[in-house]
Amino acid sequence: MSYEFTLPTRAFFSCEEDGLTILDGSLMRATLALTSIEPALKLLVAPGNVFEQRPVKLAGREGDVVSVECEGGSVVHLDFAEMLAHVQRPDGDFIYMGGLEDGNAGMGFMAAR
Repeated sequence: MSYEFTLPTRAFFSCEEDGLTILDGSLMRATLALTSIEPALKLLVAPGNVFEQRPVKLAGREGDVVSVECEGGSVVHLDFAEMLAHVQRPDGDFIYMGGLEDGNAGMGFMAAR
């Protein structure tokens, strides 16, 4: 993913066992075989990644900010305008130490002030 990433106008979010996939929903109607659609973005579940726990469901969307509920009670907020992520967990609020373009790089979190 590049720094030029923009959230598709008709974004389709898929919570999966291994992470969150974002597809361009406008391609879904035009494509006969859905398996041939390339994700606009795939954020994987792994220690230190934006998603450390499995995403369960989309909790909300306000403009370019998407909130995703995860196993364990955390909520990950993805800000596609600023290309940042933060997570609300039972033990506090934390900011991802990289941008969304580094969401699979395992950069970890720091406590929000």
